[in-house]
Amino acid sequence: MLCAAFASCAYIPSVPAPLATGPHLVALDADACRALLRDDAPLTSLQQAAARSVEYLQKLPPDRTLSALDRRVAVGELVAPLTALADMAPADDNWSQPLCDRFRVYRADLPEAVLVTGYYQPELAASRRRTERFRYPLYRTPDDLVDVDLSQFCPDCRSRVIQGRVEKGRLVPYYTRAEINAGALTDRDYEIAWVDDPVEAFFLHVQGSALLRFEDGVHMQISYSSSNGRPYTSLGSVLIGQGKMSRDTMSLQALKDYLHAHPEEESALTAANERYIFFRAVAAGPVGSLGVPLTAGRSIAADASVYPPGALAFLRIASRGAPSSESGKPAVARLELIQDAGTAISGPSRIDVFWGTGPTAEAIAGDMRNAGELYLVLPK
Repeated sequence: MLCAAFASCAYIPSVPAPLATGPHLVALDADACRALLRDDAPLTSLQQAAARSVEYLQKLPPDRTLSALDRRVAVGELVAPLTALADMAPADDNWSQPLCDRFRVYRADLPEAVLVTGYYQPELAASRRRTERFRYPLYRTPDDLVDVDLSQFCPDCRSRVIQGRVEKGRLVPYYTRAEINAGALTDRDYEIAWVDDPVEAFFLHVQGSALLRFEDGVHMQISYSSSNGRPYTSLGSVLIGQGKMSRDTMSLQALKDYLHAHPEEESALTAANERYIFFRAVAAGPVGSLGVPLTAGRSIAADASVYPPGALAFLRIASRGAPSSESGKPAVARLELIQDAGTAISGPSRIDVFWGTGPTAEAIAGDMRNAGELYLVLPK
């Protein structure tokens, strides 16, 4: 089904941008908008994702402004395109066209193509207690983890929050991944569950959520709760730097295969990423940074300091190895909702697409490292 959807996408030529000094938004005219907006996924999934963005945005003051590359947009401006989607008819082949009549589509004009990657939610076998097989813990947020809002102490540190712990009356950085793996949190009753594969446990920290399957048939949905505040380091960049893997062959499965084939290196390699994630059980999920469930193929992660959280966007993803501006069919072309963020998703040229739960989603997400183009849908 995915292959059929991808094959139906038509190429839309890029719109020339005026000279500018930095990343900025370029408005498309009505004809370019109507030629651009083609969607390769069901409308129902878009309407579901849009409703979740509305749920988030309606909790914010409507006059609050958010960053959109070179401009600011009010929260109230982001809601209008989303509520309009509720009136679209799934059976109408031209359902996306009214958006061009009522709203304005802006292209993110950047010095380089957007790098689009994917993420997913794994399904993992788990145990509620440690056993000989299930030896690798998943932790809830520790009681001694302290969040510090630096803006309360430093006027120039607005929107910066750090994590630490108090030791002998002083705030110090929280334990690293290596220290936690070595037992810093052992026997403190922080375990949510135990899994049987250290490699899967490590990549769960990268994906941010999981569906746990216990031996009695019960399922538990867990999502990101907090982190130790340490810097994130890509395992792929470590292996490339050590000459053990090339960028051309890099994929999620290649990384997993390497760690499984070299268990003697696993501890040192994963410890290079000091960042450690803590989880919480949720009723429905996975849950993104907006606090609402993500929708497979419709939710994307972006830098919240660059693009407005909750906004309606349009994403074109080029076929692997082809520039997004090159003639040909894109792999994906659809409307998306900015509903998540991540430490590795930084700057205007990084987008991460959530592909869902399980092996199929993992296969799609794990191999995605494509060029793309991003557009925002805003009121005229």
